[in-house]
This record gives sequence, C-alpha cells and structure tokens, in this order.
Amino acid sequence: MKKRYVFAITICAIVGMLEVSKDSRAGVITAEQIQLVKEIQQKLNLSFQCDFSVFIGETRKYATANSSGVILIDKSFLQSADPGSIFFAIAHEYAHAYLQHDIRMYGHAQQDSRKLSDVRRALEKEADGIAARKAKQMGFDIESIMIFILGSPDSEKGIPPEHRVYSRPRERADYILAVYQSS
Repeated sequence: MKKRYVFAITICAIVGMLEVSKDSRAGVITAEQIQLVKEIQQKLNLSFQCDFSVFIGETRKYATANSSGVILIDKSFLQSADPGSIFFAIAHEYAHAYLQHDIRMYGHAQQDSRKLSDVRRALEKEADGIAARKAKQMGFDIESIMIFILGSPDSEKGIPPEHRVYSRPRERADYILAVYQSS
C-alpha cells in the first residue's frame, strides 16, 4: 500500500501534477494538503479493505473515480476546501470505485438507456450514504460537510426532477445528514 502511494506521488510529481509549497493561495498544493490526502487514503483503504490510489490533478468535478481504484481529486478543490469536505469527496469516490459504479452504469446503458438517469441518481445516492457513514465512523464533523454540500452549485438547476442525475443540494444535504445521524 505504501509503495503504491509513493509511486503515485512520484509519478504525479514527474508529470507536474503536484507542486509543494507553503502558500496554497499561490496555486500550489502544500505539504499539509498532501499529508491530509495521504491520511484519508490510508484510512479509507483500511476501511474498505482495498488498495486504491488517490491522485491530485484537474477534473471538472471535486473528485472522480473508476472501478480500477483510481481516485482523482481536483487540485483547485483541494486548495480551497476544509478537511471534512475533502474527506467526504474522496470517500464518495471510494464508494463509487469500490462498488464499481462505472461498470454498473455501462451495463445499464447497454440494456435500457432511458432508465440511465434513474440508475445514475441511485448510484450517487448510494455513494453519498456510504461517505456519510465513513465520515461518522472516522470522526469527521458533519457541519463542514453540510456547508460544503449546501454551498455547492446546483449543476442541474432548471432540469426536471425525472431527468436529474444529482439531487438538489438541500435534498442531498438532508439525506447525508439523516444517514450520518443514523450511523
């Protein structure tokens, strides 16, 4: 597990994805932020009983994942977010990767593309629930996670409910809080 992480950081540094500095406002990743990601990765690998890799790079989302166990956290998000939000985003993506949501979505798309938005919505909710439980188990404060969720823009504003993939921020926050409190 440690060798894989060191290898991942080395590769990221070689290709210029990571910059280590004391000032995150200057557009670089600090040693403390890298350490936080490393600690979250270790905790989640132990909890999920897996050996996933977390990389820092650029994505149009806060983070993304695939079923091969590669999680990519967005550099800009990492620079501006608090530890609870970072944990939640990474844990949410771990859930997607662990449950192989990308493969499950592909299978559903092959069967009936009309129901794909329903499947995607269910998979997002499943990942949120798992991330909420992991946050509670690992002692991350729900308040910072709620601020993160409620402060996130509604990327599907104006889209009818039956065509949305993501819940509205208020609905998502209510669900995450309910799962967190019931864990």
